[in-house]
Amino acid sequence: MIHPQSGWRRFTLLYIYIGMQCVCRAQVQPIAVDSQQIQTPLPKVGIQEEVRDTLLATVRLNRVDLETIFPVLLLGDVGELELSFDDLTGGVKDYYYTFTHCNRNWEPSPLSTYDFLDGFEENRIEDYQFSFGTLQSYTHYSVKFPNDDVQFLVSGNYVLRIWEGDNRDTAVITKRFIIWENGVSVSGDAMRPNLIPYRNEYQEVNFTVNISNTDIMNAFDEVSVSILQNGRWETERTNVQPRMISNSVLTYDQDDIVFEGGKEYRDFDTRTLKFQSDRIVRNETRNGVYHSYINVEESQIFQKYMYRKDANGQFVIHADLANNVNTEADYSRVHFTLNYPYMISSGQVYAMGFGLPNGKMPLTYDYDKQQYTGSAYLKQGYYNYLYIVQEPNGNITPVYTEGNTFETENDYQIIVYHHIFDRNYDSIIGYAVVNSLR
Repeated sequence: MIHPQSGWRRFTLLYIYIGMQCVCRAQVQPIAVDSQQIQTPLPKVGIQEEVRDTLLATVRLNRVDLETIFPVLLLGDVGELELSFDDLTGGVKDYYYTFTHCNRNWEPSPLSTYDFLDGFEENRIEDYQFSFGTLQSYTHYSVKFPNDDVQFLVSGNYVLRIWEGDNRDTAVITKRFIIWENGVSVSGDAMRPNLIPYRNEYQEVNFTVNISNTDIMNAFDEVSVSILQNGRWETERTNVQPRMISNSVLTYDQDDIVFEGGKEYRDFDTRTLKFQSDRIVRNETRNGVYHSYINVEESQIFQKYMYRKDANGQFVIHADLANNVNTEADYSRVHFTLNYPYMISSGQVYAMGFGLPNGKMPLTYDYDKQQYTGSAYLKQGYYNYLYIVQEPNGNITPVYTEGNTFETENDYQIIVYHHIFDRNYDSIIGYAVVNSLR
């Protein structure tokens, strides 16, 4: 989480604005930021989400029934998650998968495989299909779970690992998901903060957890809560403690449970690669590869907030006239261009969205054109993204590129952990989603 902007940071943004209005290209200077005013996040721990093979594309882990929903299952429910990806080298390879049960910090728990899985520890991905009628040849792999080969016995944080052939120790894909049990009731909302420093640019999450139907004796020691914004793990607030416990109700209404509001996600649509579409100004084919160009875009930091319906960073694969989008949707190199009069020296600029490789794509600065540019090889569909800056301390913020406002529509995932002391693992006894507009 990033603390509210200091006066110096506000001066910096005003300085950027003046530069956008009246500085010529020959006068471009880096932006200086007082990083001491920004809270340094905890270092990343545990198993991270990652796709290590650049030839594995469109890696998705989603609910079968609700493909744009955070990957979560209720223990013992009939729902399924599906992992899918395309191997751009084509042919058939032996891909295997397994699961790791983790504690609340995403470190492997002490539970043995037999404690949290019913079935086989390792399984081969049997479902694959070859692309048809596309410029880019690929093989589409998918697996749904729980299935006949594996069932889950306990709730908690889980990591899905994929590897090829005999290389079990070298995962090519790692994805996180959670399984929860309905042990407590969670209710709350996301609102405009009361404190003046947070009021215009942040959103506050308040909620309660009712533990009356549990055997929890000491909530401060046994219960821990994590909160995510729009399902992004890099936004996670961990080990959130209640302000008050009364009559088995844990109240979380601290003034500092706040997140940057950001702005509504940008989007583009590549369902067709033959003609211009929404926000795609040009499609062309070069050397057997489709290229799609998004409109040249502007920073939104000084633009007035405007509501746009978005998917909060998610994406959907779709192709016009395709009977099976898994195998008939083609790939295109999508080009991003952001006008910006300075190179931001306070961190690396990215385009960020779940559909981009590993969730975010680095952009490079063109001093002559005063633009950030980059491209990603993406399957046809509808995509959400934002321009963000990752600062040297690891914080990800839209403040330099999109701006922040309390009015933005965002989802917040609330995950309630219960530490089981006699077995030394963290179960998940509650889960809820609150929205800043509903």
